[in-house]
Amino acid sequence: MMSMYSYITILEVSTNLLFVFPGIAKNKRQSFFGSLPAAIFLFSKVAGIPSGSRVLPAVLSQERLELGAVLKDGTRIRGQYNISHPHPKVPPSEQQHESKSQSHTSRISNQRERSGSGSNIGRHRQVIKSSLDSKDAIASMHPSPISSLHYLLHDPTWQRRNAQVKQSMESSSSTPEQQWSDRHKISLEPNPLVLEAISNANCIVYGCGSLYTSVLPSLVLEGVGEAISRRNLPKVLLLNGWHDSETSWAEACDNEDRVVKRMDATHFAKAVVDALHANGGVGDSDRTPLVTDYITHIFYPVGTEIGVDEKALTDFCNSRHQQQQRKRECIVIRGIESIPADSCSDGSRSGGLAYHRVFNTRALVDALLDLAHETKLNQN
Repeated sequence: MMSMYSYITILEVSTNLLFVFPGIAKNKRQSFFGSLPAAIFLFSKVAGIPSGSRVLPAVLSQERLELGAVLKDGTRIRGQYNISHPHPKVPPSEQQHESKSQSHTSRISNQRERSGSGSNIGRHRQVIKSSLDSKDAIASMHPSPISSLHYLLHDPTWQRRNAQVKQSMESSSSTPEQQWSDRHKISLEPNPLVLEAISNANCIVYGCGSLYTSVLPSLVLEGVGEAISRRNLPKVLLLNGWHDSETSWAEACDNEDRVVKRMDATHFAKAVVDALHANGGVGDSDRTPLVTDYITHIFYPVGTEIGVDEKALTDFCNSRHQQQQRKRECIVIRGIESIPADSCSDGSRSGGLAYHRVFNTRALVDALLDLAHETKLNQN
């Protein structure tokens, strides 16, 4: 049984074009449906996935898995929820009261786990749903950017042990929090059908969503990077319309204030490239991959709050070209017509506010189809 699985969406259109969308589904219990393929099939029907499309599980494993992230400052975080919804940082004056509250919550959580009726309400703090510019949201941000993502074996005892470690760390606030160690890491091979789909694709699209818990989990699997890098086709990264807690962080200053920093398009591209190359991308360990081995285009919704610096992206691409002394190729950047996030159900469900933007679906589909058709004609 596993509490999480990656999936790849294969979209077959009437013009014999094949699109591959890596992504991840969270907290689905295969035991409920009997198997991952059965769960995905039923989900596809409920979600209204277009006829002729396929959703493949990227991982086929009987292990119970979790996600783990490493921050740049060395902090290690366990669990998709904790990565996506970092806990508010408690001022020293409130630590004693917070400690008592956590102890009470921990007892309730342990009782629910033992009885099998566990609930997120008892185990997690309240999610910060306000704007990332709010005081509460800034207080809850990670203290450092996320640097890498890993799959972990489930460890039901870590919460209790981690609470004990936290108590011992209270006197040393500079010590990074550790919720897992290298012994928990596991390398996973992808579902062979996913590699087959990549080999038959006419376009690969890295979809919108939470970067580290929705997009990258499908990309860090062994062999996926190599499979993608070998294909000569459009590889399109879709930028989000706004930041979330995975692409923003708040660094402490000398005056105890916290300065908010955010990823830009170059950081997004680097995260995708690093994930794909982490487990054997390109297939040649002696050669550093080019950025365009993995990403050829970046599409962004016009008005996105994600910074798009074309010079920084060009410099990032050129740095890899200089290492390999290969022909220079740069990512093609294109703005796509957008609509207000709160004007569509997907944007509203994703936490979009009135001033946030999302892709105009029709405009995005047309742009992807035009790109795939153009590439196919140039190759013939």
